[in-house]
Amino acid sequence: MALHPLTTTRALHDSYIRYLKTIKPFQDDELRREFAESLGRSDALMKGPIVEASPPFLPGASLAQLVAEGVLTSGFSRLCNPELPYERPLHRHQEVTIRKAVGGRNIVVATGTGSGKTETFLIPIFDHLLREEAQGTLSRPGVRALLLYPMNALANDQVKRLRRILANYPSITFGRYVGETEDTEQVARKAFEQNYPEEPDIPNELKSRQKIQAAPPHILLTNYAMLEYLLLRPKDSTLFDGDTGRFWRFLVLDETHVYSGANATEIAMLLRRLQDRVMQGQPRRLQAIATSATLGAGRKDFPDVVRFASDLFNVPFEWDGNDASRQDVVEAARVPVADLGEAWGAGALSFYRQLGEWANTWREMPAEQSSIRQFIAALAELPPVPPAILDKAKQAALRHPTDSLPVFLY
Repeated sequence: MALHPLTTTRALHDSYIRYLKTIKPFQDDELRREFAESLGRSDALMKGPIVEASPPFLPGASLAQLVAEGVLTSGFSRLCNPELPYERPLHRHQEVTIRKAVGGRNIVVATGTGSGKTETFLIPIFDHLLREEAQGTLSRPGVRALLLYPMNALANDQVKRLRRILANYPSITFGRYVGETEDTEQVARKAFEQNYPEEPDIPNELKSRQKIQAAPPHILLTNYAMLEYLLLRPKDSTLFDGDTGRFWRFLVLDETHVYSGANATEIAMLLRRLQDRVMQGQPRRLQAIATSATLGAGRKDFPDVVRFASDLFNVPFEWDGNDASRQDVVEAARVPVADLGEAWGAGALSFYRQLGEWANTWREMPAEQSSIRQFIAALAELPPVPPAILDKAKQAALRHPTDSLPVFLY
């Protein structure tokens, strides 16, 4: 479900009010009443919501086009599903990153939240795995890609995404190895059923330490604290050593901006220990991909960004402002405002207030009365919305019937 700006703002506000009332239990009735009234004053605790309208990202090639061009393997036609569409255009920055990564470059993806950074490293990883499958080596267990996260919550979100993408492609395996990962398969399966009753249980997700140690997955997800333990414990040596430890190819750090100061030094040393363990005398064997929504403040900072990435990963990153082939930092590109079409409306405050009143009224109506068509009809009474915009709003609303109010209308 899409995020509803008004509902989310109200929920945050109400939750904060309840918290403050709980920690300040005045015994005096008058003081309690005045405190509650002061909290209820408009803008007393929260401003907004403030909604920023950003132009769409520039479109790029689709996976199908990259396959036809020979950039990606034809195996994507079998792998892709609605979670990873084959024909839908990628964002331009996704296409650029994929081309560079498939070409063997170490990359920093410095694009904003919601820009599709996940695809920029998953697609090159999938390409490598699909090529291995075509060569007949994918059936051999062993880590090919390590996805390193600063928090378990981020790793959990990525696992959910992998379940949806790989639900019908059992030959690619993945596993999350963190502190809460259960030791035995029986306990892990029971915990999965209790914690994720709505999630698909697929055979290529390795859920227990026992399974991961016995046959390391192609894609391993963990956090840096757990990686420290994995490198030390003999029972986890199959991840790095021997026949199952010789396939390492990708090292991905998500939210790279969180690694600063002493923490960055510790992570840099940890990654060097990992590289010494798995490179097996091949200095360029590991390919590094870093993602961050806030690393650097534009192209002027990219020389510093590549120095930081080179020091962190101990592999070369480049930035040459005059040579696109030597630019290892990828930024997002958006459609110029001038290309978005003719603007309509003067942005009057009264219009947005009236729109907000209509939205709230519609949201609070009984379900049988709050049809999308009724809301669109009511919206049509608000000048100066052009008919074409109303039609787009209606179509967007009909595509998202489970949303109380589609974000498109904002």
